[in-house]
Amino acid sequence: MARTRKKVREITPGELYKEIAVSREEFEKGAGKLVKREIPPFVKFCRSIYLRFPSLGQGAKFEEKYADAVNFLGWDLKATEFAAASKFALIAGIAIGVIIAMAIYVSPINPVIGKFIGSADLVPIYLIAPFIIISLIIVAYIQNYPVSAANTEKTRALTYVPEIVGYMIMSMKLVPNLEKAIEFSAEHGTGKISDDFKRIIWDTNIGVYTTLSEALDALAYRWGKYSDEFKHALMMIRASVLENTEAKRYQILDKTMTTILASIREKMSGYARELSEPSVLLFYIGVLLPLILIIVLPVGSAFSGQAMASPVLLVGIYNIIIPAITLIFAIHVIHKRPPTNESPEIPDNYPGLPPKYKARLGNTLVDIRLMMAVVLIVGVIGSFALSSQGIMPKMFIPENSAQLLPADRSINDVLIESNRSLDYFDDDGPLETQLKRNLGEKKGREKFLAQKSEFFNNPKNDATPYNLIFGLLITISLSAFVFLHFTSVYKREAQLVIIKMETEFKDSLYILASRLGENKPVEEALKHTRDFLPGFEISKRIFARTVENIELLGMPLESAVFDKHYGSLRNIPSRTITTGMRILVDSVNLGVNVAARTIISLSMQLANNEKVNNELKVMISDTTGMMKTMSIFIAPIVLGITTALQKVVMITMSAIQTTNVGSTVGQLSDVSGSIPGGPSMSGFGKSTDMLNISGGVDMVAPWQFVIIVATYVLQLVVIMVYFSSKIEDDNDIVFRLNLAKALPIATTVFLLAVIASSTVVGNFMG
Repeated sequence: MARTRKKVREITPGELYKEIAVSREEFEKGAGKLVKREIPPFVKFCRSIYLRFPSLGQGAKFEEKYADAVNFLGWDLKATEFAAASKFALIAGIAIGVIIAMAIYVSPINPVIGKFIGSADLVPIYLIAPFIIISLIIVAYIQNYPVSAANTEKTRALTYVPEIVGYMIMSMKLVPNLEKAIEFSAEHGTGKISDDFKRIIWDTNIGVYTTLSEALDALAYRWGKYSDEFKHALMMIRASVLENTEAKRYQILDKTMTTILASIREKMSGYARELSEPSVLLFYIGVLLPLILIIVLPVGSAFSGQAMASPVLLVGIYNIIIPAITLIFAIHVIHKRPPTNESPEIPDNYPGLPPKYKARLGNTLVDIRLMMAVVLIVGVIGSFALSSQGIMPKMFIPENSAQLLPADRSINDVLIESNRSLDYFDDDGPLETQLKRNLGEKKGREKFLAQKSEFFNNPKNDATPYNLIFGLLITISLSAFVFLHFTSVYKREAQLVIIKMETEFKDSLYILASRLGENKPVEEALKHTRDFLPGFEISKRIFARTVENIELLGMPLESAVFDKHYGSLRNIPSRTITTGMRILVDSVNLGVNVAARTIISLSMQLANNEKVNNELKVMISDTTGMMKTMSIFIAPIVLGITTALQKVVMITMSAIQTTNVGSTVGQLSDVSGSIPGGPSMSGFGKSTDMLNISGGVDMVAPWQFVIIVATYVLQLVVIMVYFSSKIEDDNDIVFRLNLAKALPIATTVFLLAVIASSTVVGNFMG
């Protein structure tokens, strides 16, 4: 070709840039097959519903906000399909609820549930109502999903926009060619903006748009409703092409980057400020709500006569409903977090890691599952031993001598100490038989349950097996620690090395660019950088290995870096380093001077990304610090206090029932009714009959409540640590390590809070 016969000095950088041809894996086998674009699961769901029930979506039209969201997301979703899915969710949910309710209503289970609720006739209503509520929630979720997905992309754009714009500016500074800048950004960028760039290139090629500039305008205005700074950045980059001098073009491009970074910084600051309110709300739901329910539920039982404080209901509230609500809310808040740099993913077969499920103890490899089994076996046996014998077992010390840790008191021990027979509080035992004889069947049963609750909730008669419960709780925490810590700590060490290399890579690019700027060959520039920064991990693992591959194996630059078996980036799971080395390899083909300018621009781009990410972490540091303290210390302390507070509430409500207030008021009512013109107190007398602490149903026992709250503490710690870890850094390895540390500490704090609060309440009640 005529162009190839030109002298090198006559070929401009722009011509070289346009003619660059890079061999990639995806092009090695020639043209690939057309790949059908993946349809989002939500769109698949809506389409499948519409195909089965087309009448549900007939005549539907999108509201403006839904139309904008679907258009922005690029979904091929029709209004009829969207409406059909929403209506189907509502109808299906209610229908399932009605079917289940009717099936249970005619089944033998109905009387059992009716006894729990208070009336067998109300069972269908109680069963249908949750399905209606769930159906409405699902419908709201479906209807809001497109807008929510669009807002999620808007949040992600806070990170992707500076990266994409940085790549465009980098390319425009080399060659003022808008088409090439878009191709460069689409190739090296990530996220939806990169996908949109690829799409407009394709649309222009097939004739949807006349020119790429026209397609870029359409893209800018489509993004305008979700990222105004991105729209203005695209306009300014387009305007830079019209400048006739390089100085003015650089000035506009630099101003574009400065403006967009300032805008992103302001939005991230707003996000950090808004994060405090959801964090406080999470505290209210996860910590204060259980504390309030301790008072509300027993009082509700007293006035309604229903089992609002029964073990089954408390398990449902404390261990299912509240954790589910807290987790859903935490995930919702996390999804609003702007994404930062992707943390390196360390695979199980990463060099230097011990085999999967193995831990290093000195020079020995130990199976983690075996360690967990040992902890569980020892912990369970030790817990039962402490529960039955205490510390310094009774069999080894003189009679009536004090133990360092007394064994748990059983119900029989408590009854013997209080001079009562062992069957005193049994159903149809001496107490219940006497009360039924004196007060009648119903009133006698109610008073029996009230006296039983008052007796066993009294700290003096506490038969809760604290040693057993606490021992098992600590055993579970330590087992979780062993698994989470030893399956994550080695990966974290490797991850920190890669993160350190990413920081070193940014700094080393200046040295590399300076050598290339002196017209040194890339091998010599890499060798100089390696020798100039000998202590850097990046020099040892990438630059040195690249030079060795070129000099010893005779490999070309791209193979020396990217070869699957010998490339220097083999076993380097870093998108930052991989992208940077790809840009280096591509730009070297344009000449060392162009490569030097490209690398300097890349270094500045990486520095900007790092600055944005660090600023976000600083902004949310107060919130994450508060949440960590809350999850490890405040929540366990508050919930530990609730175990003692529950006893106080139960004793108080039981005492009201066991007194003769109701009968006294009833007598006053009779007397007042017999006095001519006297005030009637019959209404007040009836109201006191509502104060049935048991209402004929069982209340939660102290030992049952301790287990329920202890389980909830473990659940809450997991949720809170997940929230604080993900808000600070979207890194699963860090979350697992944080959870491994938090569980034993939070468990210990909870145990101490239970012991301290029980001691205080015991002294007070005494």
